[in-house]
Amino acid sequence: MSAPKAFILHLERAIWRAPNVQRLSAQLPIESEVIAAVDGARLSQAELDQAYARRRFRPRYPFALTATEVGVFLSHRAAWRRIVDEKLDFAVVFEDDAQIDAGPFAALIEFVTAERAAWDYVLMPAAPVRNGTAVARRGALALVRPDAPPLRAIGQIVSRAAAERLLDRTLPFDRPVDTFLQMTWVTGQPVLVASPSPVRDVSRESGGTTVQRRSMGLAERIHHEAMRPIYRAQVLARYRRYMAHGSN
Repeated sequence: MSAPKAFILHLERAIWRAPNVQRLSAQLPIESEVIAAVDGARLSQAELDQAYARRRFRPRYPFALTATEVGVFLSHRAAWRRIVDEKLDFAVVFEDDAQIDAGPFAALIEFVTAERAAWDYVLMPAAPVRNGTAVARRGALALVRPDAPPLRAIGQIVSRAAAERLLDRTLPFDRPVDTFLQMTWVTGQPVLVASPSPVRDVSRESGGTTVQRRSMGLAERIHHEAMRPIYRAQVLARYRRYMAHGSN
């Protein structure tokens, strides 16, 4: 088994995030490397069209992706590609607004290494996941199959097999990376969650979001507010159906 490695996705023009990236890298007990995130604002129309195809999968994602969201997804794909190309058994992928509690993170890496046969993809969410079924446990640590998969791919532990699977099934993509990962019936990749998670979201402390959202008029805002819970309910229903039919 190769030694684990961490990749930190960092948008180079987001200079206000650079100090947090340096702190994260310094705290990690494993080798780390910063990957330059894909800047969606610099993608050509041809590059956007190659990566993004609206309404590819069901349930339909009700909103058009911004160029920034396309860039974020491509950045995660770049990290998955490195896992495959470097033939890593697994790697940790962080977004640049992540921070860790160093001791618990080291304990988690030891745990997932010992329980390697139990998982291929583990999310480390910034918010705790309350409900699910533990598939592996050591003391207070558990790998949990969630009843409802969380959003935010702020921290991931990804095996080479999972990276290959995700690369194969996410081009073109039709929605943001975090909600795409919820669609295990499309990706073929079950999602487990680390509990408790050693990852914290420090986006506010490190200068705010890098996702540029255009202003919306009243009608569009109402549409977004109406469609978001409907879409989430559709994803959750399909996820639970899929899991009930014997996915592991």
